[in-house]
Amino acid sequence: MEKINIKSSESLHNRRTQEQILCAAEVLFAEKGFSHTSIRDITEKADCNIAAVNYHFHGKENLYIEVFHLRMSTIRDLRINAVREFLSNKPEQKSLEELIQIFATAFLEPFLEDGSGERLMELMMRERYDPHLPQHMFVEEIIQPIKTIMKDALSQIYHGLNDTAAELCIHSIVGQLFHVMQAQELFKGMDKTDMPILDMSKAIEHIVKFSVGGIRQFVKDKVE
Repeated sequence: MEKINIKSSESLHNRRTQEQILCAAEVLFAEKGFSHTSIRDITEKADCNIAAVNYHFHGKENLYIEVFHLRMSTIRDLRINAVREFLSNKPEQKSLEELIQIFATAFLEPFLEDGSGERLMELMMRERYDPHLPQHMFVEEIIQPIKTIMKDALSQIYHGLNDTAAELCIHSIVGQLFHVMQAQELFKGMDKTDMPILDMSKAIEHIVKFSVGGIRQFVKDKVE
């Protein structure tokens, strides 16, 4: 029994150390970027030694990937679960407006959280302009799984949309949402009255109406 308790205590200590390192690394990678963040910076902030980083993550590169992996899996699951719950409703309760509203909200929600949302946005912006993740990691871990379930949802509502059309519609919606995210950083501190795109509820409302109108017109033109 004593050995089990010791192992349990060691396991808990290891998990806590991993969490401390990941948290410290995320903050520093967001603030300074990958290239300007050293292992020593991370260990000082995480209150651990370099050996702990190497033991748990085998170096800075793998630690950077793990920070994004955890964030991306959380984002992916949030979006997929929101659409999956929508699909579980009875057919007569489904609407295109509701689908896009739910998806848009789930898409932007992680970026609205105080502190962590802004940090996540900084991380993604830095990776965009100074990439260090494996090629296609975003595509394989986020884009493809979300696109698959969104195509399924769109096809249930509009049978006239083939795979290509549905995929293009999804890219259009996501493009608008990314622009809203980037605007939060670009126009930070400006008055929402002058910049309505900074008002998240208004931005989502516009994206829903704009996207629904476009998709319905596309289907109508195709039928005619």
